[in-house]
Amino acid sequence: MKILVRFDDICPTMDFAQFKRATDLLDKYEVKPLIGVIPDCKDPDLDIEKPHEDFWEFVKGLQAKGYTIAMHGYQHVFNSDHKGIVTNRIGSEFAGHPLNVQIEKIKKGKDILEFHGIYTDIFFAPAHSYDENTIKALAENGFNYMSDGKSNAPYMWFGVKLMPDRNSGCPRIRHSNLYTAVFHAHEWVRPDKEYGYRELQSLLSQHSANIVVWNDFAQVSCGNFTLQRINERCYCFYEQKLKPVLVKIKRELEKFSIWK
Repeated sequence: MKILVRFDDICPTMDFAQFKRATDLLDKYEVKPLIGVIPDCKDPDLDIEKPHEDFWEFVKGLQAKGYTIAMHGYQHVFNSDHKGIVTNRIGSEFAGHPLNVQIEKIKKGKDILEFHGIYTDIFFAPAHSYDENTIKALAENGFNYMSDGKSNAPYMWFGVKLMPDRNSGCPRIRHSNLYTAVFHAHEWVRPDKEYGYRELQSLLSQHSANIVVWNDFAQVSCGNFTLQRINERCYCFYEQKLKPVLVKIKRELEKFSIWK
């Protein structure tokens, strides 16, 4: 079993106090996560603090400590009304845009990172929302990996290796071979999201022996492209279409004490 810990929405205006809570826990258990840096964040929801002038040195310090840096979108602005391949949420920074637009966005983001001395070949999209053109644009810009997808094994697409990320948050650890636990530290101040910190605590205390760095996670062998794409579509259908109906039926049955 391999577990990857991932933090999203790293940017100069994020909630640094909440992120420090995360890094303190990670340091305690000597866990080195994958962190997604937004190159040019324009998302008003992430305009939490005044921009930290030392942000890029801060990121390079985390990298020197063993954290792996990924590019997390470009500006984190949802300017398309498409859902993407694996999500049911309308709104995307990438999905639905023409190939040339996506190539340009990814190029601009990569140029910003490299201007600040940060080099990476790993990408993941805001809200897990991407389409076929996103993968092509990543390949065009020299990216080799994407931390997104709902298959049960990695697969190659246009020369980019898609690493499974079946959960939008912290998964229940059962019997699967690969897990990606996704955290958004800035959300922990919200009453409806404060459980995220406790989930991180629990994951680290119970499963730190199975948590690996990105390089180990990314070395997992690829599955067959066609089979993994079918697997991904079946998983998405179940999670987005079938499961909500089953949950609703179960709740209705519980009202009449039929479901035990």
